[in-house]
Amino acid sequence: MSAVENPVWVADSPAGPLEITINLAKPEKDPRAIARAASEGAVCEGSIAEKAGRSSDARGNGAASDAAATSLRADGHGSAPLAVTGDDCVLCWQRAADGSLACAGAGGGDVLSVELAGEEWAWWFSPYGYFPEHIIVSAPAHRPMAITHGTIDRLLDFVDAYPQWFIGSNADLPIVGGSILAHDHFQGGGYRFPLMKRPVRQRFALPGLGGVEAGIVDWPASVVRLRASDRTALGEAACRLMDAWRSFSFELCAIRACSPNGISGGSPGKAPDRVGQRPAATVIPHNTVNPILWREGGDYVMDLVLRNNRTTPERPYGLFHVPEHLFHIKKENIGLIEIMGRAILPGRLAAELPEVRPVCDAAYYEILQATGVFKDDECGHAGWDALIATL
Repeated sequence: MSAVENPVWVADSPAGPLEITINLAKPEKDPRAIARAASEGAVCEGSIAEKAGRSSDARGNGAASDAAATSLRADGHGSAPLAVTGDDCVLCWQRAADGSLACAGAGGGDVLSVELAGEEWAWWFSPYGYFPEHIIVSAPAHRPMAITHGTIDRLLDFVDAYPQWFIGSNADLPIVGGSILAHDHFQGGGYRFPLMKRPVRQRFALPGLGGVEAGIVDWPASVVRLRASDRTALGEAACRLMDAWRSFSFELCAIRACSPNGISGGSPGKAPDRVGQRPAATVIPHNTVNPILWREGGDYVMDLVLRNNRTTPERPYGLFHVPEHLFHIKKENIGLIEIMGRAILPGRLAAELPEVRPVCDAAYYEILQATGVFKDDECGHAGWDALIATL
């Protein structure tokens, strides 16, 4: 059981049941502070593992948020290690002389090893367990969050090792990422979120990948679901979609893949090339994804949530971020857990319960709609068609 019992309830919505939680364990964070911490290679104050020692049971219910970053090497393993390392990073882990693993972010719990794409990663139960068996999976080196082809391979390796759990990643760009951008990591666990239970509303074909079912999920955010019994085929489909989305622009939906450095948008980085890497030209990338993977029987199922962190002078917090008129309910980035249908709202709202519940319910659904790059309207449908045509 978590040291702090967060209020939790289920809300009805046009997208089906949504889960709402009030996070009493951590302070609310400003998206600009998260981005600034990432650019400095630091962990944002108030991040999950920073306060790990305050919680007693890694398997309790509560709330956690993670990751995203800004630059990566062409091999997909991130840039050179940043200034924050070792004891300064709550996701860095070490091997002791006796062979055991330890990490400050594990809150004193066991840290176990798993091989992902030929690398040794470590995992542990989150001290803030926002859902049953909530786990954190951390890279062996202090390198920024990076969603690459290698990410897909690692997620597939993980569900092969632990088919009872799902695994996913926050986005690797500010505004649409989580609270820790400086250290590559995943989240997973023994839970099925509302998104994972939603049906596909429109199917489409992927040329040359007949064994892969692909479709648009009936969800307020913009989500593609892939399903295949063949691991290699599913991985190829995911990488194809990810590459197409990274370079995709569609002005009718205000989507731009990137902006020249110094023009409005997220955080400086490199423009992606066709194999999911970053070439030399310095620009501000805007498109990325939340990959989420689980097993159903003999199938691999992956949801790819399309994210864009573009800003404008009129929308300095992001075009696809929480609308500013809802900042009294939620201001932080919408990360992996929330994009899947479990809201993590600030503790300041607890004093207004139960009166504030209907307001929170309506606001969360509107927030999920705001994150969608393709709205459920004529322009959004045209955008989907244009993206699918590139596949």
